Amino acid sequence: MANRTFYIKKNRDDAIKLLSVVIKTLDKYDIKYYLDFGTLIGAIRDKGLISWDDDIDISLLNEEDYCKIPDILKEIKKKYRYRTYLFTFKTANIKRKEKNRQIYQDKVTFTSNDNYQIAKVRSNRFWIFGRGNTCIDIFFKYNFNNKSYWLAYGQENSTPLEYLSNELVEIDFCGLVCKIPKDYDKYLTYKYGDWKTPNEDWTHENDDFSISSLNK
Repeated sequence: MANRTFYIKKNRDDAIKLLSVVIKTLDKYDIKYYLDFGTLIGAIRDKGLISWDDDIDISLLNEEDYCKIPDILKEIKKKYRYRTYLFTFKTANIKRKEKNRQIYQDKVTFTSNDNYQIAKVRSNRFWIFGRGNTCIDIFFKYNFNNKSYWLAYGQENSTPLEYLSNELVEIDFCGLVCKIPKDYDKYLTYKYGDWKTPNEDWTHENDDFSISSLNK
C-alpha cells in the first residue's frame, strides 16, 4: 500500500479492465480466486478501490489449481507484458533471477526453533502489469499446520485456517462480479484489526498482523 494517491481515473479504469481480463481467464480455467488484502477491504468498506492503494490483490483458493498458471499466462500475455522474478530466501540471503516481463515468483524456506519443524513454503506472486503502471498481484497460499502461508514484501505471512474458510460469495466490484471470502469480517479483523476505519498511514511492516513475526 503506497502513501500516495495512485489510482487517478485513468489508472482506475485500466485497473478494472485488467482485472476483468484476469478473472475471466481464471473463470475459463475453473480456478477459484478471491479479492484479498486492500482490494478486499475496498470492495467491502469503500465499494471500490481504496484511493491510496497501488495495486489490486487476488489470491487463489486451491493449491491444485496452481499447475494451470502456464495456460492462464498464455491467455493474458496476448494483451499484457510480464516479468518473472525468482526469489530464494535462506535466512537473510536473497538471490534473484529475472526473465522477460511480468511474473513475480517467490520461493521461501523457513525454519522454526530447534524443537522443531521445517516447512518449505512455495509462494508464487504474479505481478501482472497493464498500461499506466497498473498491476494485479495474484498470491498463491500454501496450507501447513492449520495455517495458510504466503509471502508479501519479502516477509512470511500466515493466517490460521479457522479465519479463512473455503466458502466464497459473489460481490459487485466496480461493475464486475468478483468473489470474496464468505467470512471476510473474521479474516480481515484477524489480519488488520480495525479494518473498517480508513488509515492512510497503514504500513505492511508495522500494521499487518498476519506477518509471522507479529502473530506468534
